[in-house]
Amino acid sequence: MTAITTTAQLKESILATRPTLDTTVLEDICKLTRIHQLKWVPNKDGKNPHYIMSQLSVAKGLDSKDYANYWSPEVKSTSHVKQESLESLPGKAIKLEGDQLAIFKKLYQDTYNESLGKINQLWVGNWEHAYAYLIQGKTSVAKDFQSLGAKSIQLKVEEDIQKPVLEVTNKHIYQSGYAKEDHLARDLCYLSAMTPYTLKCERSFPDFPGSKTKVRRFDLIHSQPHKTKKLVITCYELKRNIVDYHDLVDTVEAKRYIEVLKKYFNTEHVNLIMVAPFGGSKEALDKAQQYDNVEVWTTRKLTLLLLEKARAYHKLDSYFVDNLEKECDTVKKLLVIPQVIEQPVNVLPFEKPIKKIIA
Repeated sequence: MTAITTTAQLKESILATRPTLDTTVLEDICKLTRIHQLKWVPNKDGKNPHYIMSQLSVAKGLDSKDYANYWSPEVKSTSHVKQESLESLPGKAIKLEGDQLAIFKKLYQDTYNESLGKINQLWVGNWEHAYAYLIQGKTSVAKDFQSLGAKSIQLKVEEDIQKPVLEVTNKHIYQSGYAKEDHLARDLCYLSAMTPYTLKCERSFPDFPGSKTKVRRFDLIHSQPHKTKKLVITCYELKRNIVDYHDLVDTVEAKRYIEVLKKYFNTEHVNLIMVAPFGGSKEALDKAQQYDNVEVWTTRKLTLLLLEKARAYHKLDSYFVDNLEKECDTVKKLLVIPQVIEQPVNVLPFEKPIKKIIA
C-alpha cells in the first residue's frame, strides 16, 4: 500500500463521509494537514480519515500528551477540574488497545512504512474531531466548530458559511437593519451578556510608536484564559454591510490590529474575525485564506455561536434561549440573512471600496 499523502486523496476520503461539507472547512483541513505534514489513515472503505491525536498535539507546539491530558473523552468524564476546554469536541475519538491497536499499527506501517513502536494504547480521532482539536485555541473557528453539537445549529451554520456578495445596495442595508456599526456592536453585546462568552465593546489600546494615531480602538474583544496557552484574545471587527478586500487589508496590514493586541496582552494567541451582515466579498474571503489567524464571518454566524453559548449556560431553562430566537427583536434582527443579488447587472470590482459606493 502506498503512502496516502496527497490533498486530493484526503478530500476524497472526507467527502466520502460528508458529501455536503462546506468547501471552506474542507480546504482548511487540507491546508493544516499539509502545513504540519500530518499523517492520516482511512477506514477499510477508504472513508472517514483518522489522525493520531498525540501527533496533532506536537503539531500545535504542545506536549504530546496535551490531548490525552486535557481533551480526551476519558478526561471529560473523570476530571474534577471544571474548565471550558473540557467541553466535548465534535466528531469521534477512540482509545485503541489490544487487537484494535494491533490492526491500526499494521495499517499505519503498511501505509507509511513507519512503525508506531511498542505502545499499548493510542488515542485516534476522525477528521472532524482531529480538526476541531487542531485549531482549538489557535483561531475562533475552534470555539465555533466546538459549539456545533446540536445538528440543527450545525446545519444552519453550514448553509451560511461566507457566501460571497457581488453587489450591495441601500435596499439591502435597510433589510439588514444596521445602518451603523455601533448598533450592531450594541446588539451583539446584549446577546453575549446572557452567556459566559463576554464581549467587551469599544476597547482602546496604545498604538505603536511613530504611528499616526496614539491608540487603536477595537469593536469587540473577547479574552479567554487557556490551560496551556495562558491567554487567547479574539477581536471581532464589525462592518455595517460587507467586508471588502480593502477593509481586510487595511485592518490586518495597515492598522496592524493583531500586532497591537499581541503587544498589549503579551500573548502570541490573537485572532481577528471580520464580521458583517453580508459576510465578505469573494476577494476578501480569498485574501483571508492567506492569513493563519484571520477569518470573515456573517453576523448570523457569530449570533448562532452566541446562542449556543447561551444554551449551554442556561441548561435548566432551554425555554429562555428558544424564546430569544422567536420573540426577541434584537436577536431576530441579528439572525436575518438579507437577500443578495445573485446576478447583478453591474458587478463592483474589488478595486473600488464598496462602502464608498453605497455610502
